[in-house]
Amino acid sequence: MAGHGRLHAELQRLLDCAVEDGTTPSAVCAVAVGGERLPVVTAGDAVRFGADGVELPEDQRTAADAGTYYDLASVTKVFTAVAALALVDNGVLHLDEAVPVPVGGSGATLRHLLTHTSGLPGIWDGWRGPLAAGARFDRQELIADLLALEPVHPPGTRFEYSCAGYNTIMAVAEHTTGRSWPELVTEHVLSKLAPDTALDFFPDPGSSAATEYQPELGRGMVRGTVHDEAAWSLGGASGNAGMFGTAPALLDFGEALRAGLPGILSRATADAMWTDQLPAVLGAALPTSGAEFGHGLGLRIGQSAWMGSAGARGHNGFTGTSLLVDRDAGITVVLLGNRVHPRRELSDAQPLRLAVSRAVYSALS
Repeated sequence: MAGHGRLHAELQRLLDCAVEDGTTPSAVCAVAVGGERLPVVTAGDAVRFGADGVELPEDQRTAADAGTYYDLASVTKVFTAVAALALVDNGVLHLDEAVPVPVGGSGATLRHLLTHTSGLPGIWDGWRGPLAAGARFDRQELIADLLALEPVHPPGTRFEYSCAGYNTIMAVAEHTTGRSWPELVTEHVLSKLAPDTALDFFPDPGSSAATEYQPELGRGMVRGTVHDEAAWSLGGASGNAGMFGTAPALLDFGEALRAGLPGILSRATADAMWTDQLPAVLGAALPTSGAEFGHGLGLRIGQSAWMGSAGARGHNGFTGTSLLVDRDAGITVVLLGNRVHPRRELSDAQPLRLAVSRAVYSALS
């Protein structure tokens, strides 16, 4: 594609500006157009603040590069969806049967959970009790508490983005298979990518971007372990967050997603990820359901605040990450950052995501 050089320069400008204006201490962007991978763009410091939360001298900081692992936050949900759907393809789980563990007695299905229409609330904070009591996290007890979470709506009546729902998917998969979540995701997703893929629940901290300084939780400067507290309490690998990756590795995954996940999912199941499920799931409730954009099985569709196109699919993450895939345009865009370093209140990553998306789409035209 003509104009690769101009696009690279514009992306570099956007990332440099985001670092300079305090949006994020670092950012890494990887783009593929028509299957061709552009040079990775990097800016800023993966570690700018020390273990005590104090800003480091410039010569003690760790610069971000293409090999830096970032906490993908809710981009993890796409991996969760793929792992669960692989179990559907294998006949282990079923999309439209009530899940085989009680979820607040609601009769929610896997399709409900994958599309945020299960009726479960957005968050589960059962980890707060043990933490306040100074007790160690007991994963089995925490899962039981999660599964006892009461729905706030009947299934299939409202769209409400739910991290609790995606952790419930994890619990259902573990209960049904008798295997751990990292094992399931590795077998059904990660092992089907490049053999040495730089996607992992437990990366080398020394190769990871730092996130938040959390002395109030006894964590200090978080680096190489999941930022999300619910995922942290569940052992670091969960359905709502916990995956780490480099920009090139997430780009490889995005390109596989754009191609229909061959060797990972059946064509019909991969297409269901891409297809808006909300009209059929919510039916007559759709106009009043709170759904402001489409949602496939695990993928957000045409989210205007950052995608830049109604035809795009993908997901973003709280730490400052995003994955955008567009089959019609033939593009995949990965943007990784650590905007929560050292505190989550500092910035909004949406304008940067949107600017990057628009730059790529503009280069196509």
